[in-house]
Amino acid sequence: MDLNWLESFLYSLFSGLADIVPVSAEAHRVLMLKFFGMQGSSNNLMNLLVDLGVLGALYFSCRRQIIQMTRARRLARVPKRRRRRPLDTRSLMDFSLLKTMLIPILLSFFVYSYAKKLEEKPVCIIIFLFVNGLILYIPQFFPTGNRDSRTLSRVQGLLMGLGGALGVVPGISAMGTALSVSSICGVEKSYGLQMALLMNLGIHVGLIVMDLMALISGGAGIVSFGILLRYLVSAGVAFGAGILGVKLMRLLTGNGHTNLLAFYCWGVALFTFILNLMA
Repeated sequence: MDLNWLESFLYSLFSGLADIVPVSAEAHRVLMLKFFGMQGSSNNLMNLLVDLGVLGALYFSCRRQIIQMTRARRLARVPKRRRRRPLDTRSLMDFSLLKTMLIPILLSFFVYSYAKKLEEKPVCIIIFLFVNGLILYIPQFFPTGNRDSRTLSRVQGLLMGLGGALGVVPGISAMGTALSVSSICGVEKSYGLQMALLMNLGIHVGLIVMDLMALISGGAGIVSFGILLRYLVSAGVAFGAGILGVKLMRLLTGNGHTNLLAFYCWGVALFTFILNLMA
């Protein structure tokens, strides 16, 4: 069973938004597929293209910092006496922090297949959505800080990455957990969001690898020109939704209202619980 045009549009829209906004994209995808009357996951090829769309949105939003880190690393390889401009040590420290954050992310993919099995249990999704709301709500009780890669320790970077690694659990947002941990560690909010976006970009690279493996092992099914066109449009919708999600997160982070998303997670958890009782 495949999604029609409207279902594909909604699936891609919510996937793109929820992959950036910390409300758990995986939980939303599972709930939407159940609402559409589908069992299991959507088409492997569609998953790949939607994830590519979100990856494109993340790269577009983070391209300036990525270029700065790339240039700084390239310049660092040049002997000091031959450098024509000062070394950008801040970008080098940002890259070092990002590498530290990605260590737990990489390890989380080894349990990815086991975590996917939790999607079959609605009770687990309800519980984890509620927990995700708590994760988003708690940081407001801690004092704000202005720390960045220059003052953060390797352990704190690992903790931020570990928060992102918990996103493998359906119902827990990698972005939300990483942002909450960074806030508790005293990281400046806009900087914490930028590092979380870069971390999320790394996560989507891993997801695309998993999508390719699933596509190779399971195939793409019957793909006509019309179906392929629908999938490509879905990728474009996911890209646009991802860009919108980044802008929304920057607005919420700038105003200090990220904790409001906790009420949304609790509302979705309650709605899912009621639907589960009625089923």
